[in-house]
Amino acid sequence: MFLVVCFAASKFFSNNLDILQTDHAESAYVSSIRALVMFLGFLFVMSLSHDAINREVENQTIRFLVTKSARSSIVIGKFLGIFLFWLICILCSFIVIGLFAKQIFVFDFLQIMCFIAYAVSLTILISLVIKKPSHTTFASILLGIALPVVGLWSVISTKFISEIIKYILPYYYIVKGGYYIIFPFFLSILMLLTALAIFQRRDL
Repeated sequence: MFLVVCFAASKFFSNNLDILQTDHAESAYVSSIRALVMFLGFLFVMSLSHDAINREVENQTIRFLVTKSARSSIVIGKFLGIFLFWLICILCSFIVIGLFAKQIFVFDFLQIMCFIAYAVSLTILISLVIKKPSHTTFASILLGIALPVVGLWSVISTKFISEIIKYILPYYYIVKGGYYIIFPFFLSILMLLTALAIFQRRDL
């Protein structure tokens, strides 16, 4: 899906650059993948990986894993496995974009991967907080739809509650751009550490 969207959008922009402003022609190429991740990123990540840990606990395969590896290694390994999967997907999409644009969009790639890191960490945390995979299935769909709406609303709203939400979700930092994009990565580390603390105290 990522490749198809990027290919179609890049082909369109390469054939219609004359209708775009020259200053924004280059950024138009990455607009498709950025919009796809910002609007559907949470839904994609959570729907595929919502049961990354609680499924292991329910099937009791986690008991075998903890005899071979430290609990921290299991959580970090789950994170890296999911993150690397999405890194390959996004990287392939950017390769398609780069072939059409004849340019490498390193900053935009890092921006999206910081967003993905946030989504993966949140998914791991939810998989530890909610014990039943059937419950995380529902939660992943609900949050996957609600988080983009709430996140983008918090960016444009002036209400007090939005001022709190926008610093918790990654959308504000992505919209701000620049060095702000590193903050979702820091938030993902914080959530991962929280997940590690929960897992260390979990009775398996």
